[in-house]
Amino acid sequence: MMVLQVAFWFLIFLIVYIYFGYPVLLKIISSFKKVPVNEDQAYKPKVTFFIAAYNEEKVIGEKLQNAADLNYPKELLEIIVVSDDSSDRTNEIVEEYSAKYPFITLNVVKGRKGKTEALNKSVPLAKGDVLVFSDANSMYEKDALLYLVKHFSEPSIGGVCGELKLLNSTNSSIGESEGAYWKYEKLLKTLETQTGTSIVANGSIYAIRRELFKEMNPNVGDDMQNPLIIISQGKRFVYEPNAITKEETSTKEKEEFGRKVRIVTRSFTGIMAYKKVLNPFKNFDFFYKYMSHKFLRWLVPYYMIAVFIMNLFLLDHELYKWVFAAQLLFYGLALLGIWVKHKITYIPYYFCLVNYAALLGTMRAMTGKRQATWKPTSR
Repeated sequence: MMVLQVAFWFLIFLIVYIYFGYPVLLKIISSFKKVPVNEDQAYKPKVTFFIAAYNEEKVIGEKLQNAADLNYPKELLEIIVVSDDSSDRTNEIVEEYSAKYPFITLNVVKGRKGKTEALNKSVPLAKGDVLVFSDANSMYEKDALLYLVKHFSEPSIGGVCGELKLLNSTNSSIGESEGAYWKYEKLLKTLETQTGTSIVANGSIYAIRRELFKEMNPNVGDDMQNPLIIISQGKRFVYEPNAITKEETSTKEKEEFGRKVRIVTRSFTGIMAYKKVLNPFKNFDFFYKYMSHKFLRWLVPYYMIAVFIMNLFLLDHELYKWVFAAQLLFYGLALLGIWVKHKITYIPYYFCLVNYAALLGTMRAMTGKRQATWKPTSR
């Protein structure tokens, strides 16, 4: 019984640490260890701007105009649309813009390879010293590139991640929850950068040095792999909050859930492929950050299930009755959130939604299921 109680409280402690303890720990470390992020506002390297697209006819025109209007010297900018064998009018629209803007080109990757493999086959075409990666539905603010590239004047920096701002124009509860999640991620990336290196990128806005690029695993997201590739070569990956892009949040729970399952499946597959990077003796800073920010968080649904089951065997004690009642209340609110959209319900609902996605994603990864391709979100 004592062993059961120790395991019970250890798992609760782990859950609390992952969501609350980790940022507190980073804040404490940053109070006595701050690594500056140097920059040069005048630094303007040649940039290759990749836009990944599959059947994006609804937004690709808007995205290309957004990219063409960026505040960056056009003689130092090339835009390559990586079409993963799109079957709608995406390619035709890109060619129309290419005729208007000579720095825009189209590269069609035949055979529907998935985003990562399509990028693998497109990066050799790049002439830029800095590679910027974006999605078709992500609209950059005019100075976003300037904010991204200024850090590459510092040789120790190999990659830079920008800031994704989610627009919840429909005021959906899932959109509000997703916005809160990204605010939390922003805090973590800020603190990680202050203490050395951040460990994650967002696929809609990040940049790396061309010479540091290595061919990626097609079954793993590019934004998950590239930070690992950069850090494994002894360079920092930092966060720049002023390099801003905007996207509409998903209004459909089923659509958002499927996206999260796909991300976790690909990311968990990725860390298994890059497990050599998780060597605490080689790079402890990266090890504890990646374990705390990503790996242990993907396993939270397993902790939740174990805590619930163990609690059933501890109900002879008054304290454990209260803990069990609290769990029932929390899961009851999450269940109610399926039908009732309210601030009281959407946080438990969203928390359970993302952890169920993590459960399915990790199980798929561990059983060898892969998901290289993707579909554009509904608009």
